[in-house]
Amino acid sequence: MDRNEVTLVGRLPEAVKVRSLQSGSTLGAWRLIVRRQHRGRGTRVDTIPCVSFEPDVVAAATDWLPNDVVEVMGALRRRWWGSEGAKSSGYEVEVRSARRLERRITTVLTDDESVPVPAPAPPRPVRSLLHAESAPAEEEKTLRLLGPGPAYTTEESMPAPVLQCVEVPSPR
Repeated sequence: MDRNEVTLVGRLPEAVKVRSLQSGSTLGAWRLIVRRQHRGRGTRVDTIPCVSFEPDVVAAATDWLPNDVVEVMGALRRRWWGSEGAKSSGYEVEVRSARRLERRITTVLTDDESVPVPAPAPPRPVRSLLHAESAPAEEEKTLRLLGPGPAYTTEESMPAPVLQCVEVPSPR
């Protein structure tokens, strides 16, 4: 028995485009960036065009933002376009169902969409120098960081920086 079933999970590089057709139905179109299995150096990706004529899928897709991770299920279709003398074709996934798996907001666009504005970074823990050696009032001391520390994957596992107290002669 023949089967034409496609399931993709990937990242949306741009917003979904929705347009109304002459028949009155709506068409949602987007691209999905899907990483390939890692072989050797670097990451390889495929950019796969997706379309949907399903009203529920198109409605859900209009809420997606760039960098959202989505899952789509459908079938691979070959589409033809152009005039009789200059026909072209291409493949796309005709999506029957879709859902957003993860929201990854990295930029926020202003009214002028040509200028992306970075999204605010999450708050980071503030490290205090309260535990540093306190100096007598008559002497000036400064603290300096001793070399770069080891790399850590999360801020929770990062120890406080190593500080050294150095005396600085006061001008007289």
